[in-house]
Amino acid sequence: MKDTEDMERAGARAALTGRFAAEVDWAKVVDPYIPGSDGQYGPDLLERLWSPDPRTADDALTTLHFACCGDGGSVRHAAPEVLPFLVEAVRDPAVRVRPQILETLVVLARAGEANARAAESVPKLGGRRHAAPAAWSAAWERAVDALLPRLADDVEGDEDVRAGVAAVLARATHRADDLIDRFLVRFDDEPGLSAAEQLVLTVGELAPHAVERREDAVAWLRRRTTDAGKGEEPDLDDDVDVWLAWMERHGHDVRPAAIVALRRALRPL
Repeated sequence: MKDTEDMERAGARAALTGRFAAEVDWAKVVDPYIPGSDGQYGPDLLERLWSPDPRTADDALTTLHFACCGDGGSVRHAAPEVLPFLVEAVRDPAVRVRPQILETLVVLARAGEANARAAESVPKLGGRRHAAPAAWSAAWERAVDALLPRLADDVEGDEDVRAGVAAVLARATHRADDLIDRFLVRFDDEPGLSAAEQLVLTVGELAPHAVERREDAVAWLRRRTTDAGKGEEPDLDDDVDVWLAWMERHGHDVRPAAIVALRRALRPL
């Protein structure tokens, strides 16, 4: 049985590696600071992202980060090419740097927003801001859809991933109404405090962009600013049953995060 599972995993990994070569235009995945072919990367860069060695994977992610967004101020042509695989890596528990990938996706999404606002007309550092590639918008939309199921990622130890996904989706402001609904529902089932806090902060980021759900989001955030959740943890030694019942509840005290989120929700665009 184990041999069969190992063979299946090896086959899936081989298929994934084949897709790195077939689906990415590697001529567009280059070091923005090294001109010419010397700065061009290849499929092995994505292969290293799946390395079981955290340092190897982290080094690969650093390289991908700079190839996709340079210093963080632009969306480069590499971004729509490798974005589907960055999202796929977030979905794979075998990848050792999933929260860090999500941090890169936040930077990319913010750069995409800035590029959309400024287009090519705003001078930056004596020149013009790089416009996002034409393929970026559709790639980002697909990434949002692919990340949504990860809000409920139930793999043990993946609270950081759920929180990171919520932070990325906070940049999908064009879908604010739909996402706010999803976050409010998810909050009631979220077992982790840090992920619950990020859900609250994300609602605050999206609320100013919502049309139908803005008032509901603001009202929900106001309630969170005064809700102590399930309260202080009871003493295990006093009553085990009471403590177990407390542990099974998901009512988090997110009042500090809610205050910050409410301020963001009420700010003018």
